[in-house]
Amino acid sequence: MRIADYAAADLVATGLEAHTKDQLLEQMVGMLVRSRRVPTSDVLMQELLKREHIMSTGIGGGIALPHALSNDVRDLVMVFAHTHEPIDFQALDGHPVDLVFMLVGPKSASSIYLKLLARVSRLLQNEDFKQRLRRAGTPEQVLEVFGGEDLELPRTGE
Repeated sequence: MRIADYAAADLVATGLEAHTKDQLLEQMVGMLVRSRRVPTSDVLMQELLKREHIMSTGIGGGIALPHALSNDVRDLVMVFAHTHEPIDFQALDGHPVDLVFMLVGPKSASSIYLKLLARVSRLLQNEDFKQRLRRAGTPEQVLEVFGGEDLELPRTGE
């Protein structure tokens, strides 16, 4: 499994302007709507916010992994954003977030969704990977970083 297989240039934002967690999530869901991967933002936003109310998906180190399964989403997909300024995401370590990986998919894809979530989590343990994402200035450069993920982690039979 490669995260590059679930990413697309129209689902990558660099320098995203948002001041709150809700604004950030709305903008990222808006990318899914504009790309016609979801019909409207309402149901998916509800699922994402429901998950955030249980516990923040800000995992620390400036990173958030909001995620949700919704039958409004046709295919498993990842939206990536690097914010212009770090924002308060109520992260577990209390630090603001600037790298956001949103994973969404249909409820029928729960098994592969969990594998993708685990893959992203493992990649984010690599400091060089995170720094290259922070330096990437265009969606294409972000996709290049994703494309080099095999250099970051040894294959583990996924």
